[in-house]
Amino acid sequence: MSLSYLQQESTPILPDSIWALKWTSSNKLLSGSADGHLRIWDPTELSKPLYDLTSNPLAISSISTDSSGRYGLSTSLDGTVVLVDIENGEVRGRVETGREVVGEGEKELPAFTSAIHPQQKCWAWSGRSSKVAIRSIDQDLISAESQEGVNGDSSNKKGGLGGDGKVVDTGKGKFGMDVQFSPDGQSLALSTEQGQVIVIDVETSSVVATYTSHNKAVRTITWSPDSQWLYSGSDDHLIVLYDVRAGSSSGVGGKGEGAVAMMQGHQSWVLKVDASPDGKLLGSGGADSMIKLWDVGQRACVSTSTGNSEIWGIAWQPTASDTFAAGKQFVVGGDDRAITLFRAAGSV
Repeated sequence: MSLSYLQQESTPILPDSIWALKWTSSNKLLSGSADGHLRIWDPTELSKPLYDLTSNPLAISSISTDSSGRYGLSTSLDGTVVLVDIENGEVRGRVETGREVVGEGEKELPAFTSAIHPQQKCWAWSGRSSKVAIRSIDQDLISAESQEGVNGDSSNKKGGLGGDGKVVDTGKGKFGMDVQFSPDGQSLALSTEQGQVIVIDVETSSVVATYTSHNKAVRTITWSPDSQWLYSGSDDHLIVLYDVRAGSSSGVGGKGEGAVAMMQGHQSWVLKVDASPDGKLLGSGGADSMIKLWDVGQRACVSTSTGNSEIWGIAWQPTASDTFAAGKQFVVGGDDRAITLFRAAGSV
């Protein structure tokens, strides 16, 4: 079986590479670039962003959004994490993670990647450590009217990001590459530069599973919409599928703690994976400039397109976005400095 997705419109060429993409359930596109700009787009009109925010001082390495599509987090290479009201294009909090401790007796944990809980209960980050930090979100502050200073570049007000924090030491790896909350909010996955993928129970902050199927850095992880499957993409050119429903409580062994399938096809680093909203397809982008779609049930590649450069971001249109059915549209971005929309052949 093969699928045909056709290239549609693109944004204008941006000043720098696109390192992160997210398509929200409220039908907005978020792009994070190496120039430090977080841009918010209407996917039906890509000629100009709705908002162009400069709250991150350096290149943006990750973007995360909640399930409502109202709030997002952007992380830059200096460790700054910014909370944004996507609908209004306003900053609601900012934390310089490299300049403060998370809890008593802990050292600073500069963020390379961060994630917001689907229901805005907390947020998490990791970076130059085997540790993951988890901090509660102040619901009163996240919904409060923006204040001068929170939006201003000269301030480091935490806003909604200033809740109580705790640290989980996974004991694996020395650098956190990606963190992702499961859609049901019960689990948090972490990938490391040494090839591990770790699953943490959000309520207990305990490690419940550790996977070691990769032998090189795992740059990207993503969950299936039902939170039962986890996917990872690595510098070893492999994509691995895990069944997390039966992970052990010890995190060191047991049923469910291995790869269900390995999918091969990329000729270089896998830079991004993202599951379609119906769970049937997985999209991947790589340093080989390839954009691949995988049939999850068959564990097979069903579509390959060639981009113009390394593909750092791929994001599916959520079910709630517009008139197109789930899995019929996605966007990609990378070193070609533009967001490009792809649509399934025959979609109207």
